[in-house]
Amino acid sequence: MMKVCKRYVENEEDAVESMNNSFLKVVQGLSGLRDINTLPGWVKQIAVNTSIDFYRSQKRYTERNRFTIDTEYSNVQHTHGFSDFTESKMDSQQIFKLISSLPDTTREVLNLFAIDGYSHKEIGEMIGISEENSRWHLHKGRKLLMEQLNIQKQKPKVQNI
Repeated sequence: MMKVCKRYVENEEDAVESMNNSFLKVVQGLSGLRDINTLPGWVKQIAVNTSIDFYRSQKRYTERNRFTIDTEYSNVQHTHGFSDFTESKMDSQQIFKLISSLPDTTREVLNLFAIDGYSHKEIGEMIGISEENSRWHLHKGRKLLMEQLNIQKQKPKVQNI
């Protein structure tokens, strides 16, 4: 749950707060759970929604609207057209830096689509944008990441001797 929360909030303390709020919602709603087999997905959904709500509430009070994305982005390497990351042999920290440089909404859409597997319709409903706008942000995010990847490939590699 902490990994999910860290992807949507600015820092470790906010992630802990978001995770605690998520746990509270899980405990309060546990009696309404009908099928125990759906528990992991249900908990993840609560964590995502709580983190997005937390982000929105913090966005009003801060100038730096940046997400922190943990190393789970290494999973992006094999999904949704990001195979170039694998070919470039980038580690998860380098991918983290590239993704964290994206504009806020673009990063949020990329995160929800590529990592969490939401549809554009679901993303639009969650963050208050149209389905077409969600698609545009995903396209823009992919394009920006590929541009950054090409820049990274062109940089000369320094070898330690």
